[in-house]
Amino acid sequence: MIGHVISGRYVVQAVVGTGGMAVVYRAFDQKKNRIVAIKVLRPEYESDEEFVRRFSREAEAASKVSHENIVNMLDVGIDGDMRYIVMEYVDGQTLKEMIRQQGTIHPDTAIRMTIRILAAVDHAHRNGIVHRDIKPQNILVDSQGRVKVADFGIARLKAAQTTTVEEGSTGSALGSVHYFSPEQARGEVADEKSDLYSVGVVMYEMLTGRVPFDGDTSVSVALKHVNEEPKSMRDYQEGISKALDEVVMRALCKDASKRYQTAAEMAADLRKSISHPQGGFVKYPKDESEVEREKEERRHKRQQDRKRLRFTMVACIVIGVLLISGAGAWYLTNTVNTYVMPDLVGQEQLLAQDALEQMNGQVELEYSYSEDFEEGIVIAQSRRVGARVKYAVPVVLTVSRGTRWYYLEDCAGQPAEEAQEALRALGVESVSVIYVQSDAPVGTVVAVTPEPGTQAKDTPVMLTVSGQRILMPSLTGMTLEDARVLIEAEGLVLGNVNEAYAADAAPYSVVAQSEPANAELLAGAVVDVTVSQPQPAQYYPSSKLSVVVPLNGSSVQLVMHSPSEDVEEVYHGVLNAGTYRIALSSDEPGTHTVNIYMDGVLMESQQVNFE
Repeated sequence: MIGHVISGRYVVQAVVGTGGMAVVYRAFDQKKNRIVAIKVLRPEYESDEEFVRRFSREAEAASKVSHENIVNMLDVGIDGDMRYIVMEYVDGQTLKEMIRQQGTIHPDTAIRMTIRILAAVDHAHRNGIVHRDIKPQNILVDSQGRVKVADFGIARLKAAQTTTVEEGSTGSALGSVHYFSPEQARGEVADEKSDLYSVGVVMYEMLTGRVPFDGDTSVSVALKHVNEEPKSMRDYQEGISKALDEVVMRALCKDASKRYQTAAEMAADLRKSISHPQGGFVKYPKDESEVEREKEERRHKRQQDRKRLRFTMVACIVIGVLLISGAGAWYLTNTVNTYVMPDLVGQEQLLAQDALEQMNGQVELEYSYSEDFEEGIVIAQSRRVGARVKYAVPVVLTVSRGTRWYYLEDCAGQPAEEAQEALRALGVESVSVIYVQSDAPVGTVVAVTPEPGTQAKDTPVMLTVSGQRILMPSLTGMTLEDARVLIEAEGLVLGNVNEAYAADAAPYSVVAQSEPANAELLAGAVVDVTVSQPQPAQYYPSSKLSVVVPLNGSSVQLVMHSPSEDVEEVYHGVLNAGTYRIALSSDEPGTHTVNIYMDGVLMESQQVNFE
């Protein structure tokens, strides 16, 4: 076949795999200008009408699955008597070869790879396709670590409805018996849960370097699937968490109804095993006997509760008597560290404080206006007179600030500084000044707000003052500190300092001001300035980052670690299944590490060079 051109299009280059039913070749697609894989049925099956019928049906089924983690079918055809399927070519190795080379796979890597496998299986199941032959030989890992599940078509033909293992038989049964589900080993129909059992076996082998059941013959292995429980993976490898072991053990449950019911459900528990390695979250569905047992336990509990209630009523009576007798002892014990609250209202603040401190009391002060008490007199206390107060509990004394009211004089014509001092002496809480153009001497009050008369001390007062006219200086090119000194020297006020990038200005120099140069301003006017910032150099990778999302609705987070050890989140969003290309940039060159998280789980790390 080497050098043969199939259908005038596919040039066969080399054999890349063989099986009992077909041979897989690497070939060059002359029409699409790409490398492909072609699975060709062995000649002895071409005349079998039943097989040809099943092959056509399964090829059609294989065309229904298209996913990032599935070796997708590209074409199907007949060249003379030769029937073939064309698939994408994966440049890598099988998971079986990877396990043989490494012995075992690190748990974190195994979890990430299995989630990808489950994504492929989930896609097939949702399209009505059951794989029925999940095994490491049918899982490909490319040179970048991406996982692809193969043989969604031909593998089903060998066991269209049931699978029977016979001693001395040939074909895929012998090659796959280590990954059979118990129902497949019994010759029953395989369904979605059978695929999940096989995924559990694959993960068991990834983590321990061995399959859960082995034997001298295929029949003995099949019987172990049906009758024996697998050993804990932790018996073989110390680094496997309790949670991860529990997830795999549920996948390997003999009873299909107690296994994971969907690939997504198993993937969710695998993710959780990373954040909760102590385990305890894997729950098995309950059967009818367990439900009945729980009902009986609830009935028994209600009976016990009624007995406990009767006992509790008697105990409460006894305890009540004891509490009454103990209350007196408690009262005597707690009066040792207390004092009786005196009446301090109407006393001068310092005298009231001294009285409490003499009794070892704690004091906190608050102040409030009062029309009934002079300034400095206690007008309220937080504890009532005669109450017992613990030494450690502070008593709040409210002290009078005097009357809330004062008479606001018409201070027009007075120097602004004198008017401000007079108002502060009266206890006015807020005094502000605005400058206006006026014929009055500079610095003279020309108006007051509110109008003169009786006012509350907490009402803000605004003085309108005749302002000095100032020509706004030019600040362009100055440093921020030099601009500040000049503004204050002119009698102006520096306001907001904004930042901007300016290619034609020196870094950290003033490039803009809110008031133009030579504008006439009044003293006290606020001037905002904008200061230039150095433009940071930007570096980019040679191509966008490629991110493969296996499941719909995945929360994707990209965290980038720079060579200087800065950590930055460069993307966070919810994406559906597919491949995405994300543009990145950095303010420093060199190799960066980009960690890709999905639903909080680190799926992979990529090294990206910025130039």
